[in-house]
Amino acid sequence: MDTSGFPRQFARTRRFSLGVPRQFTVSPDGERVLFVRSVSGTDPRSLLWMYERGEERILADPAALGGDEQVPDAERIRRERDRETAAGVVAYAADREARVVAYALGGALWTVRTDGGAPRCVPTAGLVTDPRPSPDGTLIAYVSKGALRVVGTDGTGDRLLAEPEGAEVTYGLADFVAAELRGYWWSPDSDALLVARIDTSMVERRYVGDPSNPGQPPRSVPYPAAGTANAETSLRLVTIDGGHTPVRLPHRAPEEDAPVGAWQDLAFEYVVNASWESVGPVISLQTRDQRTMWVVRVDPATGDVDPLSRQSDDGWVEFPPGAPLHTASGVLVLPCVRGDVRTIRIGNAFAPAGLQVRAVLGAVGERVLFTASEEPTETHVWSYAAESGFERLSEEPGVHTAAAGGDTVVLDSRTLDGHTVTVLRGGKPSGRITVLTEEPLVTPRPVHLVLGERELRSRLHLPSWYEPGSGRLPVLLSPYAGPGMQVVTKARGWYTAVCQWYAEQGFAVLATDGAALPGEEWIGSGPSSATG
Repeated sequence: MDTSGFPRQFARTRRFSLGVPRQFTVSPDGERVLFVRSVSGTDPRSLLWMYERGEERILADPAALGGDEQVPDAERIRRERDRETAAGVVAYAADREARVVAYALGGALWTVRTDGGAPRCVPTAGLVTDPRPSPDGTLIAYVSKGALRVVGTDGTGDRLLAEPEGAEVTYGLADFVAAELRGYWWSPDSDALLVARIDTSMVERRYVGDPSNPGQPPRSVPYPAAGTANAETSLRLVTIDGGHTPVRLPHRAPEEDAPVGAWQDLAFEYVVNASWESVGPVISLQTRDQRTMWVVRVDPATGDVDPLSRQSDDGWVEFPPGAPLHTASGVLVLPCVRGDVRTIRIGNAFAPAGLQVRAVLGAVGERVLFTASEEPTETHVWSYAAESGFERLSEEPGVHTAAAGGDTVVLDSRTLDGHTVTVLRGGKPSGRITVLTEEPLVTPRPVHLVLGERELRSRLHLPSWYEPGSGRLPVLLSPYAGPGMQVVTKARGWYTAVCQWYAEQGFAVLATDGAALPGEEWIGSGPSSATG
């Protein structure tokens, strides 16, 4: 096996991330699938695509629109946090029916309709970050210079909704270390928004230089290192005519909710996630010590909150992305813990025993989709509906996720053989969305192991030319025990290719996931591994 070109390929493909379709949105009728994907496995230009009636077509090509990569600082920071390596249309948002799509390109606001027509540049008051159409598709909210604004989809009526009171205050942007990457949420009736106000004036600064442009002054970034002050996060209900109602979030958890521990800080400093569905805004809050979490519902008229659930743990509380959630009729989907299993409750139904729930993907009517693991090295897509109960939708061993709308499910699957995206209609395959990732110049040959009394999942890579019993090999360890990802799964990834490349140089390479990872023992990461 000739592996000499692998390091250059690894860099050229940006860790094999180029050419991967992602950020799927399925229209409520199941007819349209929106996604972004770069031009090829080596070209970082990302385009907006639509899959419809078995065919893919381009909705927006930055090269044709004359866009550049002069993006606002807030958007650059968002991309860094999201580990975005592509350029062009890297994020988008759509209205409820997936007819109006908005995206930022070179700081400008662009829209395109999925039922025909060319992309259109919408005039705005400044450089744009995170544009999002209203559910009815008539308005687009966006952030510019830390202020939240709204403009008509037709380009008329641009107006200010929330203006920062100082240089270190923003509206509509997420805190730098927040788990939630969004900073505002539309009401279902398109007449108001739930908006995050972030004040970083008390946060220590870090200075980040650009090694590719050493003459550029370092950029100042508010970064709350462990034990230092966090940003102050508050929420407001803002109507489209500019009315403001503060959300009356609780400041502290009561002493009786405090878990046992030498250190306690019961201040609710983290807004973990939020949503606004038919039942009103729902917000998840976590204390500074990351061991207590409340889910509260907000009265849109007064800003008063009503607790829906409370959780605490002597270690820390983990929360699956996507929960809490409501179905179309208002059935509540809540995260919860039963013994050492992280699970969810859908109304009065709990996920099957032994399932470690990874994420809640969404609800289509009364059907709830989520991902969960029975075996730590595999993640499968599950669904629940009252009439059919719990069903597993993915079959092949691997790491699967999905997006859904109507009777369509887009199944995104990574297995030991590679990466596929399958479109299911009525539960049966009806087509595929193309994955353009380059094939690695090394073929991973992992041997999966379960080691020690903690039963740590591991994989061993040996050289392709090695004959068992022919002699000893020096050993390289590739452990990972952080909160961010698993590297030992029944899926092929950049890390399996890297380990195999080292093995081909004459090593036995052993990769092991620590017990603190998702899917191993029930221990979570909290909002950020950097905060204290």
